[in-house]
Amino acid sequence: MLENWVWQKEVLERLSRHYESQETLPDDLLQSMIRAKHVNVAFQSLRQIYLSRLDLTIHGKNPPKDAKDLQILVDDLRPNVSLLENPAGNNMLRTFGHLMNQYSASYYGYLWAEVLSADMFATRFQKEGIMNPEVGMQYRKMVLAPGGTHNITDHLTKFLGRPPSNDAFLQSRGILEDSDARL
Repeated sequence: MLENWVWQKEVLERLSRHYESQETLPDDLLQSMIRAKHVNVAFQSLRQIYLSRLDLTIHGKNPPKDAKDLQILVDDLRPNVSLLENPAGNNMLRTFGHLMNQYSASYYGYLWAEVLSADMFATRFQKEGIMNPEVGMQYRKMVLAPGGTHNITDHLTKFLGRPPSNDAFLQSRGILEDSDARL
């Protein structure tokens, strides 16, 4: 959730001071940084989708039966989803720790959390003020405080004033245009 703030000019101006002179970054450099937000976002998204699909397949109904089948899965799935060939002999499963850390088919949750985060930020914080303490307190009380005690969709619907949507996420990634968005 918090990564949404660092792409806002107001926040970047507050965070970016020279350690000696306290001079802030020039506006043209700040704008350049904000425009660079979308560099490689498509590849990053495809990588997350690839890892999610890999996790779901390994923990699904018909998982690979042995190491050879696992390697075939990686070699086939990676280029089909991420558009990057798997280097010969590269078995990334050895370094994909999420597979063995009790996630069991839940890696997709990372990307889904980004969808929900973008929606909350765009719908409430951007519209009502990114530093608005009232919105911050409502977020704390309606979303964070209840935690996993009930259905998260109910908490989000209450905070957003409507059911969650993926539009703000697509806008934040530069996939969907919105003339009102400052994403």
